[in-house]
Amino acid sequence: KSSKFGLPEVNIGLIPGAGGTQRLPRLIGVKRACDIVLSGRMMNVKEALDLGVIDAAVVNNKESVEECAIRWAEYAAALGNIKSRQLCHAVVNKGGSADIAKNHKICDAIAKKLPPKHKGGIAAHSAISAIRASFSKPSFEEGMAVEEELFWDLLLTSQQGRGLRHAFFADRLARNTSGGGKNLKFPPRIESLLKTKVGGVGVIGAGTMGSGIALSLLRANYSPVYLVDNSEEGLKRGASLIKSLLQTDVSKKRITTEQASKISESLIPTTNMQDLSACVLVIEAVFEKLSLKQSIFSKLSSIVSDDTLLLSNTSTLDLNAIASSIPPNKNRARCAGMHFFSPAHVMKLVEIVTSSYTSPEMIYAVQTVTQQIRKVGVVVGNCDGFVGNRMVFPYTSEMVFLFEENLVSEKGVKEIDDALMEFGMAIGPFIMSDLAGNDIGYAIRREKGLVRDPKTGLPGPNRPGRYTELADELVTKYGRVGQKALKGWYDYDRKIGKGRAPIPSKEVEQHIAKYASAFRKKNMLPSPPKKLSKEEIVNRILFPLVNEGFKILEENIAQRPSDIDVIYLYGYGWPNWRGGPMFWADNEVKLPTLLRTLEDLHRQHPDTIYFVPSKLLRKCVDMGIGVGEYYERGLNKQSDKDKQVALSKL
Repeated sequence: KSSKFGLPEVNIGLIPGAGGTQRLPRLIGVKRACDIVLSGRMMNVKEALDLGVIDAAVVNNKESVEECAIRWAEYAAALGNIKSRQLCHAVVNKGGSADIAKNHKICDAIAKKLPPKHKGGIAAHSAISAIRASFSKPSFEEGMAVEEELFWDLLLTSQQGRGLRHAFFADRLARNTSGGGKNLKFPPRIESLLKTKVGGVGVIGAGTMGSGIALSLLRANYSPVYLVDNSEEGLKRGASLIKSLLQTDVSKKRITTEQASKISESLIPTTNMQDLSACVLVIEAVFEKLSLKQSIFSKLSSIVSDDTLLLSNTSTLDLNAIASSIPPNKNRARCAGMHFFSPAHVMKLVEIVTSSYTSPEMIYAVQTVTQQIRKVGVVVGNCDGFVGNRMVFPYTSEMVFLFEENLVSEKGVKEIDDALMEFGMAIGPFIMSDLAGNDIGYAIRREKGLVRDPKTGLPGPNRPGRYTELADELVTKYGRVGQKALKGWYDYDRKIGKGRAPIPSKEVEQHIAKYASAFRKKNMLPSPPKKLSKEEIVNRILFPLVNEGFKILEENIAQRPSDIDVIYLYGYGWPNWRGGPMFWADNEVKLPTLLRTLEDLHRQHPDTIYFVPSKLLRKCVDMGIGVGEYYERGLNKQSDKDKQVALSKL
């Protein structure tokens, strides 16, 4: 019953080989073959039987798979004339030229819905071409020749294919825990939870994030799941959201009504943190304020057992500072970060953040839980923003500086978003900011001491020399906090796209124009400088992001470049066919180009630290290798002398 069937090659930038694109249309028809091949999805036993992809399945203990196979082989032998029933002798177009025309129309209609070739669609369009050959070529052998030529072309020449295959293996490397728990010893309660999912887990904070985390645990059959909030009203909203999402699962036939009811019974909403006393795992998901999180962890340490796993969903805060709020005699080693991405019940990424106290047992336990709730967990170190949000800081900073420095027009919000989405990002940076909430970004900048003090009017004490208040005023002066307020970088209308469709805002354009004009006057520019092209916009925003990735590797915050790629593929909408930011830098941008551009930008903006080229980047350029190869060769673990020896052998 658990067997899966499919032709998933398109997911790694290839097409099915060995006749997959020629036999499947002959077996189930062109339209169904296109669905299976182009989606790369896997079929369960029932669908495979219904389609005729398989002849039989063993679903009980009455016979073995071998016995079933022998039985069907005997049927085939008894029927005789096996050659005439082989798929290579079957005909797709039983109706002659009329069927050929009909099948071409089917392929034409499907091809129109595929992503363009330049945006990750090369393999899918090649698959359509191969499937067309199954009914347009006079013989099976000629169709096979077309499939073979397309397959090898994709394997040997497609950069998109290389990116997809890198993403595939990077994903598996990040998830890999094989052997990680062999020599680790766990308290019986922890071991039981990891095996049975029973023992009690808690989530503190019933907001959108906390409710999404609780739902993820419930869907994975953890029981019971306590949802804690100090507000009765907030708790009711959170519980109601969970039940509403479960009903959506039912309506989409992901689960049955009975399953939804059983899952709901495992949810225990409460305003009393003492109810968590028997929990084996607790995840804190409250507002991003250090003092609040420290207070919660301090209280928790006196409520739960000393072996209870304590996790924070913080996205930027110092995990050491959070862990240190647990008394030294209360086992700080069981504290780690479990940074979910919003919405938590949908997004697959979790950053597993280690503090200086976190034990290997804790890391393995969190990796196991992450896999059980069907997420992709990437282990990262502790720093401001960890990996994803640390890298996104220069990204979101530069997108605003482009306005102030007159490098795009006042209508450039959509222009910048379009440039990044044309590059392949799932959504543009301004849409992303509106979705996450511009007030969240403002609160993080305030916590860092960057924004102007509303009482004294003085700039934040940690503000760098190059800073713009354009985004700050969007929140404080205009209240444009994002989609939830129907106004952010864009306007929103509940009657249009359910309130999610971005509409260019005149008020934002005027706000941008004011800052752009002030910049020109301050810098005595007689006229606005030349506007950037789409490619230049992409490079200006993404190059400092990649540079920060190099610095993260220098500091051992990420274990390998591919882990950074996985974080951006699953957490930030990076196009999988580009492999991730570090793979993109190695294979499309090329590191010497990246270094020269960063040096030029640093000369223009000497007080902007994220333009300072990484030492690791310089080292890779000097050695003439990519950062991926640098890590594959283990040069990150070698002394400078050993690196020179390795370099001489290249």
